[in-house]
Amino acid sequence: EKETCKTRRVCSNLLAPWPEAENPPPPPADNRLKTTKYTALSFLPKNLFEQFHRLANVYFVFIALLNFVPAVNAFQPELALAPVLFILAVTAVKDLWEDYSRYSSDQEINHMECLVYCR
Repeated sequence: EKETCKTRRVCSNLLAPWPEAENPPPPPADNRLKTTKYTALSFLPKNLFEQFHRLANVYFVFIALLNFVPAVNAFQPELALAPVLFILAVTAVKDLWEDYSRYSSDQEINHMECLVYCR
């Protein structure tokens, strides 16, 4: 009689990886909520980039810079920059306040208690 050897592999729902696995399984997905636009490092560049996408801001900065040309200037060039810088600063403060409100709301939601159901 011919003897045959058959191998059988049994899989179970254990959380431990198989010993022959080279890479451990990836960690579970993070379900934290994040709706903020900016970080501490990206606020200034991103905010200026967004503000200069508005055509009115580009126009007023162009007029203020044109005032530095001696043949064209109508009044003191430094005075022409004041309103533009004021508008840019007020808009940046408004955007910062809105983003901080989003951050606070995210933190509140992310630290809420929740029910976890097991299968």
